[in-house]
Amino acid sequence: MKQILVAGFGCAGYHAVKAMREAGCADPIHVFTDCDEAPSSPMLTTYYVAGHIPFNALTPFGSLSDISAEFQLTVHSGRSISFIDYDGRAAICSDGTAYPYDKLLLATGASALIPGFPGSTLKEVYAMRTVKDALRLRERLDSGKVRGAVVAGASMVGIKLAELLAAKGVHTVLADTAGHIFPLSALPDTARRIEKRLEEEGVELMFGKGITSITEDPGGLAAHFGSDEKRFCDIIVICTGARANTDLAGNRLEVRRGIVTDRSMCAGVPGVYAAGDCCETRNLQSGKTQVIGLWVNAAEQGAVAGKNMAGCDAFFDGSITHNITHFFDMEFISIGDNRKTGSTVRFENQDGTVFVEAVFDDGKIACLNMLDCCEVSGIFKGYFVKRLLGRDVKLGYCEQIRLRRSGIPGWFISLLEPLQ
Repeated sequence: MKQILVAGFGCAGYHAVKAMREAGCADPIHVFTDCDEAPSSPMLTTYYVAGHIPFNALTPFGSLSDISAEFQLTVHSGRSISFIDYDGRAAICSDGTAYPYDKLLLATGASALIPGFPGSTLKEVYAMRTVKDALRLRERLDSGKVRGAVVAGASMVGIKLAELLAAKGVHTVLADTAGHIFPLSALPDTARRIEKRLEEEGVELMFGKGITSITEDPGGLAAHFGSDEKRFCDIIVICTGARANTDLAGNRLEVRRGIVTDRSMCAGVPGVYAAGDCCETRNLQSGKTQVIGLWVNAAEQGAVAGKNMAGCDAFFDGSITHNITHFFDMEFISIGDNRKTGSTVRFENQDGTVFVEAVFDDGKIACLNMLDCCEVSGIFKGYFVKRLLGRDVKLGYCEQIRLRRSGIPGWFISLLEPLQ
Protein backbone atom coordinates (compact mmCIF):
# COMPACT_ATOMS: atom_id res chain seq x y z
CA MET A 1 0.00 0.00 0.00
CA LYS A 2 1.05 3.59 -0.57
CA GLN A 3 1.49 6.04 2.30
CA ILE A 4 -0.03 9.50 2.24
CA LEU A 5 1.07 12.38 4.46
CA VAL A 6 -0.84 15.60 5.13
CA ALA A 7 1.11 18.49 6.68
CA GLY A 8 -1.34 20.85 8.36
CA PHE A 9 -4.99 20.21 9.10
CA GLY A 10 -7.28 23.12 8.44
CA CYS A 11 -10.08 23.50 5.91
CA ALA A 12 -7.94 22.38 2.96
CA GLY A 13 -6.50 19.37 4.79
CA TYR A 14 -9.94 18.24 5.94
CA HIS A 15 -11.49 18.42 2.47
CA ALA A 16 -8.48 16.65 1.00
CA VAL A 17 -8.77 13.57 3.25
CA LYS A 18 -12.53 13.58 2.78
CA ALA A 19 -12.12 13.61 -1.00
CA MET A 20 -9.52 10.82 -0.86
CA ARG A 21 -11.78 8.52 1.09
CA GLU A 22 -14.83 9.34 -1.02
CA ALA A 23 -12.78 8.50 -4.12
CA GLY A 24 -12.14 5.04 -2.70
CA CYS A 25 -8.57 5.55 -1.49
CA ALA A 26 -7.80 2.97 1.23
CA ASP A 27 -4.12 3.86 1.70
CA PRO A 28 -2.88 4.91 5.17
CA ILE A 29 -3.14 8.66 5.73
CA HIS A 30 -0.98 10.34 8.35
CA VAL A 31 -1.94 13.88 9.37
CA PHE A 32 0.53 16.15 11.13
CA THR A 33 -0.75 19.23 12.96
CA ASP A 34 1.08 21.50 15.38
CA CYS A 35 -2.03 22.07 17.51
CA ASP A 36 -4.44 19.86 19.43
CA GLU A 37 -7.66 21.30 17.98
CA ALA A 38 -9.77 20.05 15.12
CA PRO A 39 -9.75 22.07 11.88
CA SER A 40 -11.05 25.53 12.76
CA SER A 41 -12.28 28.55 10.85
CA PRO A 42 -10.27 31.78 11.29
CA MET A 43 -13.22 33.84 10.09
CA LEU A 44 -15.34 32.60 13.00
CA THR A 45 -12.94 33.68 15.75
CA THR A 46 -14.44 37.17 16.07
CA TYR A 47 -17.95 35.71 16.30
CA TYR A 48 -16.84 33.58 19.24
CA VAL A 49 -15.15 36.51 20.96
CA ALA A 50 -18.34 38.55 20.50
CA GLY A 51 -20.39 35.74 22.07
CA HIS A 52 -22.44 35.10 18.93
CA ILE A 53 -21.46 31.44 18.57
CA PRO A 54 -20.49 28.69 21.06
CA PHE A 55 -16.94 27.41 21.31
CA ASN A 56 -17.61 24.20 19.36
CA ALA A 57 -18.77 26.23 16.35
CA LEU A 58 -15.12 27.23 15.82
CA THR A 59 -14.49 23.66 14.65
CA PRO A 60 -17.30 23.12 12.12
CA PHE A 61 -16.24 19.61 11.03
CA GLY A 62 -16.43 18.10 14.51
CA SER A 63 -13.84 16.90 16.99
CA LEU A 64 -10.42 15.65 15.99
CA SER A 65 -11.21 12.17 17.29
CA ASP A 66 -14.47 11.99 15.34
CA ILE A 67 -12.79 13.14 12.12
CA SER A 68 -9.95 10.67 12.64
CA ALA A 69 -12.39 7.80 13.12
CA GLU A 70 -14.61 8.80 10.21
CA PHE A 71 -11.77 8.92 7.69
CA GLN A 72 -9.49 6.35 9.33
CA LEU A 73 -6.61 8.76 9.87
CA THR A 74 -3.50 8.54 11.97
CA VAL A 75 -3.36 12.04 13.46
CA HIS A 76 -0.11 13.27 14.97
CA SER A 77 -1.52 16.20 16.95
CA GLY A 78 0.83 18.70 18.51
CA ARG A 79 3.54 17.40 16.22
CA SER A 80 4.61 19.20 13.10
CA ILE A 81 6.92 18.35 10.24
CA SER A 82 10.14 20.39 10.25
CA PHE A 83 11.73 19.33 6.96
CA ILE A 84 10.84 17.53 3.73
CA ASP A 85 13.40 15.38 1.95
CA TYR A 86 11.89 15.63 -1.52
CA ASP A 87 14.53 13.43 -3.14
CA GLY A 88 14.16 10.71 -0.52
CA ARG A 89 10.37 11.18 -0.28
CA ALA A 90 10.31 11.50 3.48
CA ALA A 91 9.01 14.00 6.02
CA ILE A 92 11.18 14.59 9.08
CA CYS A 93 9.72 15.71 12.40
CA SER A 94 11.50 17.88 14.94
CA ASP A 95 12.56 14.80 16.95
CA GLY A 96 14.28 13.35 13.88
CA THR A 97 11.66 10.72 13.12
CA ALA A 98 11.28 10.22 9.36
CA TYR A 99 8.00 9.27 7.69
CA PRO A 100 8.25 8.05 4.10
CA TYR A 101 5.54 9.08 1.69
CA ASP A 102 4.24 8.30 -1.77
CA LYS A 103 1.92 11.33 -1.84
CA LEU A 104 2.29 14.48 0.24
CA LEU A 105 -0.09 17.39 0.76
CA LEU A 106 1.15 20.70 2.14
CA ALA A 107 -1.86 22.33 3.79
CA THR A 108 0.03 24.42 6.34
CA GLY A 109 -2.22 27.48 6.04
CA ALA A 110 -1.11 30.96 7.02
CA SER A 111 -0.16 32.78 10.21
CA ALA A 112 -1.12 36.21 11.47
CA LEU A 113 1.30 38.83 10.21
CA ILE A 114 2.62 40.76 13.21
CA PRO A 115 4.84 43.74 12.33
CA GLY A 116 8.12 43.72 14.20
CA PHE A 117 7.92 47.23 15.60
CA PRO A 118 9.01 47.86 19.21
CA GLY A 119 6.44 46.64 21.72
CA SER A 120 4.62 44.25 19.38
CA THR A 121 5.23 41.33 21.77
CA LEU A 122 3.91 43.00 24.92
CA LYS A 123 1.36 41.05 26.96
CA GLU A 124 -1.62 43.24 26.10
CA VAL A 125 -1.00 43.02 22.34
CA TYR A 126 -3.24 40.45 20.66
CA ALA A 127 -3.63 38.76 17.29
CA MET A 128 -6.82 37.31 15.85
CA ARG A 129 -6.60 34.17 13.73
CA THR A 130 -6.42 30.95 15.75
CA VAL A 131 -8.60 29.32 18.40
CA LYS A 132 -5.98 30.21 21.01
CA ASP A 133 -6.11 33.84 19.86
CA ALA A 134 -9.89 33.87 20.29
CA LEU A 135 -9.77 32.28 23.74
CA ARG A 136 -7.12 34.71 24.94
CA LEU A 137 -8.91 37.84 23.73
CA ARG A 138 -12.33 36.72 24.96
CA GLU A 139 -10.92 36.01 28.43
CA ARG A 140 -9.43 39.51 28.51
CA LEU A 141 -12.66 41.18 27.41
CA ASP A 142 -14.76 39.11 29.80
CA SER A 143 -12.79 40.61 32.66
CA GLY A 144 -14.78 43.80 32.08
CA LYS A 145 -11.68 45.92 32.53
CA VAL A 146 -11.11 47.00 28.93
CA ARG A 147 -12.11 50.62 28.36
CA GLY A 148 -10.09 51.50 25.29
CA ALA A 149 -8.62 49.54 22.38
CA VAL A 150 -6.65 50.14 19.20
CA VAL A 151 -7.29 47.84 16.25
CA ALA A 152 -4.42 47.91 13.76
CA GLY A 153 -5.61 46.90 10.32
CA ALA A 154 -8.80 48.05 8.57
CA SER A 155 -9.43 44.58 7.17
CA MET A 156 -12.42 42.24 7.27
CA VAL A 157 -11.17 40.95 10.61
CA GLY A 158 -10.37 44.45 11.84
CA ILE A 159 -13.89 45.71 11.21
CA LYS A 160 -15.44 42.77 13.07
CA LEU A 161 -13.16 43.47 16.03
CA ALA A 162 -14.12 47.14 15.99
CA GLU A 163 -17.78 46.12 15.97
CA LEU A 164 -17.55 43.71 18.89
CA LEU A 165 -15.45 46.12 20.94
CA ALA A 166 -17.85 49.00 20.34
CA ALA A 167 -20.77 46.74 21.33
CA LYS A 168 -19.03 46.17 24.67
CA GLY A 169 -18.74 49.91 25.25
CA VAL A 170 -15.01 49.99 24.51
CA HIS A 171 -13.72 53.18 22.90
CA THR A 172 -12.12 51.85 19.72
CA VAL A 173 -9.56 53.33 17.36
CA LEU A 174 -9.33 51.65 13.95
CA ALA A 175 -6.01 52.48 12.30
CA ASP A 176 -4.36 51.57 9.00
CA THR A 177 -1.45 52.81 6.92
CA ALA A 178 -3.77 52.84 3.90
CA GLY A 179 -5.82 55.88 3.03
CA HIS A 180 -9.22 54.27 3.54
CA ILE A 181 -11.01 51.25 4.94
CA PHE A 182 -10.72 47.86 3.19
CA PRO A 183 -7.80 49.02 1.03
CA LEU A 184 -7.64 45.71 -0.86
CA SER A 185 -11.31 45.59 -1.83
CA ALA A 186 -13.23 48.88 -1.38
CA LEU A 187 -13.69 51.53 -4.04
CA PRO A 188 -13.39 55.19 -2.92
CA ASP A 189 -17.05 56.20 -2.59
CA THR A 190 -18.00 52.90 -0.98
CA ALA A 191 -15.17 53.32 1.52
CA ARG A 192 -16.32 56.83 2.44
CA ARG A 193 -19.86 55.61 3.09
CA ILE A 194 -18.61 52.81 5.33
CA GLU A 195 -16.32 55.17 7.23
CA LYS A 196 -19.19 57.60 7.84
CA ARG A 197 -21.26 54.77 9.33
CA LEU A 198 -18.39 53.73 11.60
CA GLU A 199 -17.90 57.25 12.88
CA GLU A 200 -21.62 57.46 13.60
CA GLU A 201 -21.18 54.31 15.70
CA GLY A 202 -18.43 55.99 17.72
CA VAL A 203 -15.40 54.32 16.14
CA GLU A 204 -12.39 56.64 15.83
CA LEU A 205 -10.71 56.27 12.45
CA MET A 206 -7.03 56.86 11.71
CA PHE A 207 -6.06 56.24 8.09
CA GLY A 208 -2.72 56.88 6.46
CA LYS A 209 -1.13 56.21 9.85
CA GLY A 210 0.34 52.99 11.13
CA ILE A 211 1.59 52.04 14.56
CA THR A 212 5.35 52.56 14.76
CA SER A 213 5.82 51.39 18.34
CA ILE A 214 3.94 50.38 21.48
CA THR A 215 4.98 51.34 24.98
CA GLU A 216 3.62 50.54 28.40
CA ASP A 217 1.90 53.36 30.23
CA PRO A 218 0.85 53.55 33.90
CA GLY A 219 -2.76 53.20 32.73
CA GLY A 220 -2.14 50.54 30.08
CA LEU A 221 -0.55 50.93 26.66
CA ALA A 222 0.33 53.75 24.31
CA ALA A 223 0.19 53.16 20.56
CA HIS A 224 2.61 55.53 18.82
CA PHE A 225 1.96 56.75 15.30
CA GLY A 226 5.26 58.32 14.35
CA SER A 227 6.96 60.73 16.72
CA ASP A 228 4.14 63.17 17.36
CA GLU A 229 0.90 61.22 17.81
CA LYS A 230 -0.27 58.44 20.10
CA ARG A 231 -3.40 56.85 21.52
CA PHE A 232 -3.76 55.43 25.02
CA CYS A 233 -5.61 52.15 25.47
CA ASP A 234 -5.85 48.95 27.46
CA ILE A 235 -5.30 46.50 24.59
CA ILE A 236 -4.08 46.53 21.01
CA VAL A 237 -5.25 43.97 18.46
CA ILE A 238 -3.11 43.44 15.37
CA CYS A 239 -4.94 42.25 12.26
CA THR A 240 -2.70 43.48 9.46
CA GLY A 241 -3.01 40.37 7.35
CA ALA A 242 -1.62 36.86 7.14
CA ARG A 243 1.52 35.27 5.76
CA ALA A 244 1.50 31.90 4.00
CA ASN A 245 3.36 29.17 5.88
CA THR A 246 5.82 28.06 3.20
CA ASP A 247 8.86 26.90 5.18
CA LEU A 248 8.37 23.26 4.18
CA ALA A 249 8.80 24.21 0.52
CA GLY A 250 12.54 24.46 1.19
CA ASN A 251 14.45 25.28 -1.97
CA ARG A 252 12.68 22.68 -4.12
CA LEU A 253 9.24 24.24 -4.60
CA GLU A 254 8.54 27.56 -6.26
CA VAL A 255 7.43 30.12 -3.69
CA ARG A 256 6.31 33.68 -4.33
CA ARG A 257 3.91 34.83 -1.65
CA GLY A 258 2.73 31.23 -1.44
CA ILE A 259 3.64 27.84 -2.88
CA VAL A 260 2.90 27.95 -6.60
CA THR A 261 0.60 25.18 -7.86
CA ASP A 262 -0.93 24.15 -11.15
CA ARG A 263 -4.59 23.35 -11.89
CA SER A 264 -4.27 19.90 -10.29
CA MET A 265 -2.83 21.54 -7.12
CA CYS A 266 0.53 19.87 -7.83
CA ALA A 267 3.39 21.88 -6.32
CA GLY A 268 5.92 21.14 -9.04
CA VAL A 269 7.45 17.95 -7.61
CA PRO A 270 5.90 14.55 -8.46
CA GLY A 271 3.58 13.37 -5.72
CA VAL A 272 3.60 16.69 -3.85
CA TYR A 273 0.51 18.90 -3.66
CA ALA A 274 -0.41 22.11 -1.87
CA ALA A 275 -3.80 23.59 -1.00
CA GLY A 276 -5.35 26.35 1.08
CA ASP A 277 -3.85 29.57 2.38
CA CYS A 278 -0.26 28.36 1.95
CA CYS A 279 -0.49 28.19 -1.85
CA GLU A 280 -0.96 30.33 -4.92
CA THR A 281 -3.45 29.51 -7.64
CA ARG A 282 -4.55 31.37 -10.74
CA ASN A 283 -6.36 34.66 -10.33
CA LEU A 284 -8.83 34.50 -13.19
CA GLN A 285 -8.87 38.25 -13.55
CA SER A 286 -5.13 38.92 -13.73
CA GLY A 287 -4.08 35.56 -15.13
CA LYS A 288 -1.29 35.39 -12.55
CA THR A 289 -0.97 33.13 -9.52
CA GLN A 290 -1.96 34.68 -6.21
CA VAL A 291 -2.81 33.70 -2.65
CA ILE A 292 -6.58 34.30 -2.36
CA GLY A 293 -7.21 33.20 1.19
CA LEU A 294 -10.92 32.38 1.20
CA TRP A 295 -12.55 29.47 3.02
CA VAL A 296 -14.38 28.36 -0.12
CA ASN A 297 -11.11 28.31 -2.07
CA ALA A 298 -9.36 26.23 0.60
CA ALA A 299 -12.22 23.73 0.55
CA GLU A 300 -12.24 23.37 -3.23
CA GLN A 301 -8.45 23.28 -3.53
CA GLY A 302 -8.23 20.63 -0.82
CA ALA A 303 -10.88 18.53 -2.53
CA VAL A 304 -9.12 18.78 -5.90
CA ALA A 305 -5.78 17.83 -4.36
CA GLY A 306 -7.37 14.91 -2.51
CA LYS A 307 -9.02 13.54 -5.64
CA ASN A 308 -5.77 13.69 -7.57
CA MET A 309 -3.86 12.07 -4.72
CA ALA A 310 -6.42 9.25 -4.90
CA GLY A 311 -5.73 8.75 -8.61
CA CYS A 312 -8.57 10.79 -10.08
CA ASP A 313 -8.37 13.71 -12.51
CA ALA A 314 -9.61 16.95 -10.98
CA PHE A 315 -8.80 20.59 -11.57
CA PHE A 316 -9.08 23.93 -9.83
CA ASP A 317 -9.38 26.54 -12.58
CA GLY A 318 -8.76 29.47 -10.27
CA SER A 319 -10.81 32.17 -8.58
CA ILE A 320 -11.22 35.90 -8.17
CA THR A 321 -10.94 38.15 -5.17
CA HIS A 322 -14.30 38.17 -3.41
CA ASN A 323 -15.28 39.38 0.03
CA ILE A 324 -18.54 39.62 1.91
CA THR A 325 -18.91 40.70 5.51
CA HIS A 326 -21.60 42.00 7.85
CA PHE A 327 -20.92 44.65 10.48
CA PHE A 328 -22.80 47.42 12.30
CA ASP A 329 -26.06 46.35 10.61
CA MET A 330 -24.63 46.81 7.14
CA GLU A 331 -23.21 44.41 4.58
CA PHE A 332 -20.26 44.95 2.29
CA ILE A 333 -19.61 42.90 -0.82
CA SER A 334 -16.62 43.25 -3.11
CA ILE A 335 -15.93 41.29 -6.28
CA GLY A 336 -12.93 41.86 -8.53
CA ASP A 337 -9.80 44.02 -8.43
CA ASN A 338 -10.34 47.44 -6.85
CA ARG A 339 -7.07 48.70 -8.36
CA LYS A 340 -8.55 48.64 -11.86
CA THR A 341 -9.13 52.01 -13.51
CA GLY A 342 -11.76 52.97 -16.04
CA SER A 343 -15.25 54.42 -16.02
CA THR A 344 -17.00 54.33 -12.65
CA VAL A 345 -20.75 53.83 -12.28
CA ARG A 346 -22.65 54.38 -9.03
CA PHE A 347 -26.25 54.22 -7.95
CA GLU A 348 -28.27 54.31 -4.75
CA ASN A 349 -31.93 53.40 -4.36
CA GLN A 350 -34.44 55.92 -3.12
CA ASP A 351 -34.49 54.84 0.52
CA GLY A 352 -30.70 54.57 0.70
CA THR A 353 -30.70 50.88 1.57
CA VAL A 354 -28.73 49.74 -1.50
CA PHE A 355 -25.56 51.30 -2.88
CA VAL A 356 -23.51 49.94 -5.76
CA GLU A 357 -20.22 51.20 -7.17
CA ALA A 358 -18.63 49.51 -10.18
CA VAL A 359 -15.61 50.06 -12.39
CA PHE A 360 -15.77 49.15 -16.07
CA ASP A 361 -12.48 48.65 -17.88
CA ASP A 362 -12.70 48.67 -21.68
CA GLY A 363 -16.43 48.05 -21.44
CA LYS A 364 -16.04 45.08 -19.12
CA ILE A 365 -16.90 45.08 -15.45
CA ALA A 366 -13.66 44.92 -13.44
CA CYS A 367 -14.72 45.58 -9.85
CA LEU A 368 -18.03 45.69 -8.05
CA ASN A 369 -18.80 47.01 -4.56
CA MET A 370 -22.23 46.66 -2.97
CA LEU A 371 -23.63 47.75 0.35
CA ASP A 372 -26.61 45.93 1.84
CA CYS A 373 -27.37 43.72 -1.13
CA CYS A 374 -25.66 40.45 -0.26
CA GLU A 375 -28.51 38.19 -1.44
CA VAL A 376 -27.47 38.69 -5.07
CA SER A 377 -23.68 38.65 -4.61
CA GLY A 378 -23.57 35.06 -5.84
CA ILE A 379 -25.15 36.06 -9.14
CA PHE A 380 -22.48 38.67 -9.77
CA LYS A 381 -19.64 36.40 -8.67
CA GLY A 382 -20.89 33.62 -10.93
CA TYR A 383 -21.13 36.11 -13.79
CA PHE A 384 -17.52 37.25 -13.19
CA VAL A 385 -16.13 33.73 -13.04
CA LYS A 386 -18.00 32.45 -16.10
CA ARG A 387 -16.88 35.45 -18.15
CA LEU A 388 -13.25 35.06 -17.12
CA LEU A 389 -13.36 31.35 -17.98
CA GLY A 390 -14.77 32.20 -21.40
CA ARG A 391 -18.09 30.52 -20.73
CA ASP A 392 -21.64 31.66 -21.50
CA VAL A 393 -22.23 34.77 -19.40
CA LYS A 394 -25.79 35.59 -20.29
CA LEU A 395 -27.84 36.44 -17.23
CA GLY A 396 -30.94 34.31 -17.13
CA TYR A 397 -34.45 35.69 -16.77
CA CYS A 398 -34.74 34.53 -13.15
CA GLU A 399 -31.39 36.06 -12.29
CA GLN A 400 -32.40 39.39 -13.77
CA ILE A 401 -35.67 39.32 -11.83
CA ARG A 402 -33.77 38.63 -8.58
CA LEU A 403 -31.41 41.52 -9.28
CA ARG A 404 -34.31 43.91 -9.93
CA ARG A 405 -36.17 42.80 -6.81
CA SER A 406 -33.02 43.42 -4.78
CA GLY A 407 -32.88 47.03 -5.95
CA ILE A 408 -30.51 46.70 -8.91
CA PRO A 409 -31.93 48.93 -11.69
CA GLY A 410 -32.43 47.71 -15.23
CA TRP A 411 -30.04 50.26 -16.69
CA PHE A 412 -27.18 48.81 -14.63
CA ILE A 413 -28.05 45.26 -15.66
CA SER A 414 -28.06 46.43 -19.29
CA LEU A 415 -24.44 47.57 -18.92
CA LEU A 416 -23.52 43.89 -18.81
CA GLU A 417 -25.17 43.22 -22.18
CA PRO A 418 -22.08 43.99 -24.30
CA LEU A 419 -20.42 41.00 -22.65
CA GLN A 420 -23.17 38.57 -23.63
